Amino acid sequence: MESLLIAVDAAPFADRVAGWLPDLASAGVRRVTLFHAIEGVGSECVKELDDLRPRLDRLAVQLSAREVEADISLKRGDRVRWLTSLAELRTNQVLVVGSRCTMSPAGRPVGSTLRRLLEASRVPLLVISTTREASGPRLFDRPFLKSGGPYAASIESRARALIPVPLSSTALDAESGDGVPSEATLVVTGPDTSADAFGGLLDRCSCPVLAFPAPSLSLQPEKGPSTVSTPPSEVSGTARKA
Repeated sequence: MESLLIAVDAAPFADRVAGWLPDLASAGVRRVTLFHAIEGVGSECVKELDDLRPRLDRLAVQLSAREVEADISLKRGDRVRWLTSLAELRTNQVLVVGSRCTMSPAGRPVGSTLRRLLEASRVPLLVISTTREASGPRLFDRPFLKSGGPYAASIESRARALIPVPLSSTALDAESGDGVPSEATLVVTGPDTSADAFGGLLDRCSCPVLAFPAPSLSLQPEKGPSTVSTPPSEVSGTARKA
């Protein structure tokens, strides 16, 4: 797991993901892009950015201290279009996201952004919906892989290429999300888990979930015309952190 694209929707998620960065760095991550899409306008948007910018800077410094190359990417427009495009253009191996907007009132466990990414992303999604407890287990202490289903072999092959420790198997229910072992520190699942079932899985999990959407399991196409979607216009360039 050498490169990550981390989608930071707002300050609360920046604070949440900070606790997981040491575990991710220990997996061999060497390059991280911290991404935020600006979709609003006016004073609320300015306040949101004012709250977020120093946190993005702290995340970049935290990564640099662990010898991880970090850059900050602020874009204007549809966040899902940007994320799917950047993940391919920058050859990121994993896209890190929250389960729903951290600035929205409590509601369904799977927000609209994650629902769209579960259908469209060509890279696996590391969904972080919990806070890393300082004295708690590390992300890769006890990873579990959903067993069975039509995608089992492909998911296992790709998961083992990303996760630096052996995986255990668990019989997750694709419809309800039941079957998460209490000792799991990471759960790996695939496209046969529907968005609603994925919400149930997140409700039952006290750990992050690595999800492989169907497009991420596709075979690499032969060389030919580019299939990368054109991203919307950007608001700024990338700010490289030393």
